Amino acid sequence: MRSTFAGLQMGLRALQAHQMGLLVTGHNISNANTDGYSRQRVHLVASNPYTVPAFTKPLSPGQIGTGVQVAEIARMRDDFIEMQLRLESQTAGYWQVLMDGYEQIEMIFNEPSDTGISTMLTDFWKAWQQLSLTPSDLAARAVVRQTGALLADAIRHTYTQLDRYREEVNYAIGVKVNRINYLAQQIADLNKQIVAVSVSGDRPNDLLDARDMLVRELSQIANIQVAVDSKLQMHISISGSSLVQGSHASKLALKGEPDGYKVVWEATGVAAAFNGGELKGLFELRDDILLNGYMAELNRFAKALIEEVNALHKQGYGYDPTAETDGDRFPSGKDFFAFAENTAETGKYAQDIRLAADILGEDGLKYIAAGYSADASTPKTPGNGENALRIAKLLQEGRSAMLNSSIPDFYSSLIASLGVDSQESQRMVANQTVLLEHLQNRQEAVSGVSLDEEMGNLIRFQHAYNAAARLITALDETLVTVIERMGLVGR
Repeated sequence: MRSTFAGLQMGLRALQAHQMGLLVTGHNISNANTDGYSRQRVHLVASNPYTVPAFTKPLSPGQIGTGVQVAEIARMRDDFIEMQLRLESQTAGYWQVLMDGYEQIEMIFNEPSDTGISTMLTDFWKAWQQLSLTPSDLAARAVVRQTGALLADAIRHTYTQLDRYREEVNYAIGVKVNRINYLAQQIADLNKQIVAVSVSGDRPNDLLDARDMLVRELSQIANIQVAVDSKLQMHISISGSSLVQGSHASKLALKGEPDGYKVVWEATGVAAAFNGGELKGLFELRDDILLNGYMAELNRFAKALIEEVNALHKQGYGYDPTAETDGDRFPSGKDFFAFAENTAETGKYAQDIRLAADILGEDGLKYIAAGYSADASTPKTPGNGENALRIAKLLQEGRSAMLNSSIPDFYSSLIASLGVDSQESQRMVANQTVLLEHLQNRQEAVSGVSLDEEMGNLIRFQHAYNAAARLITALDETLVTVIERMGLVGR
């Protein structure tokens, strides 16, 4: 038989259930502007009914409700959209690194500008062109030497800046690896807390939100694969190698090498592979775009400039108006450009290019070989500027066997390809930004807190709470009648 006080228990359950609704609504309102927060909903269900015999059906039981109870506090989150966000964050992180890298490289080359290599190369060509017209003019020779020195300085400066930027990218790789280790440990710690809560039958909603935020940041850095088990633990791997397994986090380590950091798994020493995210972009920027890309091409350019200008320069002869004999008056041509002793081994011609010591010396102007004789029988004269003209043509339009194009065309193509690559990265970043915003808006539609909706829920739960309280009051009045007034008739 149903208890006399069952109605009070029903009212109490209603009070507790709708009070929980008010608390969850307040939690949502409090976190309306919290990044990564997923709104929560109270799911109410009817509590188990009592089974009692019916007067009209003595052999068949009847049921009477016992009120309401909280089934769960659900976290509103679309896991499929979250997975898409992680995947697209990897792509966005990769292209963002490349876009920033190309912008920095463009700033280093600084083309077109008055101080760029292209302008210095043009000035150098014009100086030789002018010298071919006035080969005996010491002022014209001084301009050739000065513009040559400025060109060498511009090439060296550009290469040094590229190399310095490459070191910065290498440092950024180390920073990202340390960040991965930190995030992995945080996720492993959250896994442990989540399991402790979930095994007790509760939903660790706020812990799940915190973990999702960390995983989304991690997905921007590296190409991660994510799986969730029945205990709500998240298992994460990078290119098939485990990073987080339950409450255990593996660590990545940096291995120093001549060309920069190599990333390995700390426990095994095996190289870690990154096929997406910011780290893929950083490795590509450091090794392919800088070291084996623009730095290597600038070395090719500098080597061709050095060797081909020197080859022509050594075939000519200079002019010394103060000398008394023809042998001293027209000294044989020497190297115009020079480089370090080990440049042939390192290949860093752009880093080592400079004017030759003879050209830089106090008497260097006389060694600038503006004149040219095809054979020894042709007399040497102060007005012979044929060799200066040959060098000017080389610098303007002559085809370089080492570059398979003219020297200025090679450099122009290098700058043009940089512009194309930069525009491509900007386009991809713009596309990924639009896609990520779309996915974030879709997730926000599911998980975001609407204050208007929460105000409606607040009123709804408040009225239900008041009604439950009124129910208890009514039942209390009924019980007062039963307890205090029944049995008084006839006294």
